[in-house]
Amino acid sequence: MLQPAIRFIGQISSVPVLLALLLLAVLFPTVLFPAHGIGDIRPLDLYFLYSPDMVHEHLVALGADGRRAYIGMALTSDMVFPVIYSMAMAVALMLVLRKLFPSSGRFRYLCLFPSLIIIADWCENLGLASVTRVFPERADAIVRAASFFTSLKWTFIAITVLMLLLATTCWLAKCIRGR
Repeated sequence: MLQPAIRFIGQISSVPVLLALLLLAVLFPTVLFPAHGIGDIRPLDLYFLYSPDMVHEHLVALGADGRRAYIGMALTSDMVFPVIYSMAMAVALMLVLRKLFPSSGRFRYLCLFPSLIIIADWCENLGLASVTRVFPERADAIVRAASFFTSLKWTFIAITVLMLLLATTCWLAKCIRGR
């Protein structure tokens, strides 16, 4: 069941694809997200945790137009963004793992780990969009769930970055020892 996903990531994994994904990952927060018109308020999904009171204050600060813009962003470009940056991480992992373990395919399963980031990010987005949609009513249970998924997303990102750093360090050490 996982083999087609690994095969797909393996087929697209190249430096040009990685660079294209990284460029897209930079364009989202610098060009696309600001184009939604939310303003200068720090998005909730950049925090590790947030409380129902913090979300309520955030939504008040956004104003009616900002809340409408936020819902639009959360359900469109912010659903695509996690796919882009997670695929960049998966491709980077695959490139390093192929170098580190050229004859063993089992470690390549690690390149699927970033897909957990996508799921957590989507759950976060859906939760925050739902809370924003019902504002000024409070949906504290949904806020807590969204905050949990935000924390999970950041944890998965950190684990993926650590895997990538560890794999890269091992590969570089292997290259140095081979000389």
